Amino acid sequence: MIREHVGIQPTLKKIITVMLAMILVVPAILPVISVHARPGAQWTIMVYLDADNNLDYYSSVNVEDMMTVGSTENVNVIVLWDRYDDVANLYKVDAGILNLVDGFALNGIETNMGDPDTLTDFVKFSTKHFRADNYALVLWDHGDDFRGCCWDDHPEDYLSHQEISSALSGFQIDILAFDACVEGMIEVAYEYVWAGLDIEYLVATEGYVPNWGYPYGMILEDLVASPTMSAFDLSKTIVDNYIAFYEAKRPASRLVELASIDMSFVDLIVQQLGSMTDALESLLLADRETAHEMIAEAKGEGNLGWSEYGWEAYIDLPTFVKSLAVNNVPYAAELNGTLSTSIYVVTSTALSSAEGMGIFFPSSYGSFSNNVLWHGDLYLAMQFPHEGWWDFLQAYWGL
Repeated sequence: MIREHVGIQPTLKKIITVMLAMILVVPAILPVISVHARPGAQWTIMVYLDADNNLDYYSSVNVEDMMTVGSTENVNVIVLWDRYDDVANLYKVDAGILNLVDGFALNGIETNMGDPDTLTDFVKFSTKHFRADNYALVLWDHGDDFRGCCWDDHPEDYLSHQEISSALSGFQIDILAFDACVEGMIEVAYEYVWAGLDIEYLVATEGYVPNWGYPYGMILEDLVASPTMSAFDLSKTIVDNYIAFYEAKRPASRLVELASIDMSFVDLIVQQLGSMTDALESLLLADRETAHEMIAEAKGEGNLGWSEYGWEAYIDLPTFVKSLAVNNVPYAAELNGTLSTSIYVVTSTALSSAEGMGIFFPSSYGSFSNNVLWHGDLYLAMQFPHEGWWDFLQAYWGL
């Protein structure tokens, strides 16, 4: 679900109008439940459903899908749902029933889902009143790589990764899942590790999430059947069901990929990548023409040519590293092994070139500076570039 950078074309406007006309309407009178801390659940699934934009129709589709299974004694499904033409409310999803949760301060208010305080309030309330051994947080909306996610049209705002890091500080999140486009990047993963957040697994794609989003019914059905599954097992369940769902929709959605990233390896990945890029800088100094050609070839192999907006700067990191390992670049083989160990990835048949983690690699400094769709001015606000990658990029560009 990628954030639009340009105005919606007239034909698309007509399509969206039809979709909105078909929208699934939430009943005006909903069951209301009072909250109380009830221990014993294995999992609480928290869905931060920011539909206050042109994805509103699909939010109804996803909530209906959640209601096919709903909560059980062992699994809580909690949703903060902000719609385009309505206020936000907190719900507990049960089988066939959407329960309004009494006592949440933001109920009935036009809520800014791009405000980190909103995210903090949601997670704090959910973990306090729907206690469990494990917690998964799903951020649902448009995503835009290192810029962030969760664009709210009323008011116009979004969550940067720095804001998300601040909002989640102090919480134990076993799985942080992005039901949003292009968040499966080393830059994103490292931002949360650097901030010291207690997150075991990051579930995200380096590609696009079609408008249908995650297949929540399939995921919840498996979780309810096996509520004692570990964080890795649930992250794997999300990945496996996601790909199975979209493979069944072919040819409508051929280009899908989803990965579970073990966050305990991210520091090591960044360290090994820094050592590898140090070696590449030395090779560029010794024989620039040969080294530059080798790096450019590896970059080309990692290009995600299907990327919207012509993102030739956004490449698959494992593919890039594998190519360098073949050329015996120091530390590349070790880094390749770490990436393989830390990433569980599944792709649709047509997207086998994506191996679960992207990295920002513009071809030139001019492209980095002048392509407004890349938002290069925000890149250096991320922590990852300052761990050696920015120095390498400048060496590669010949600056």
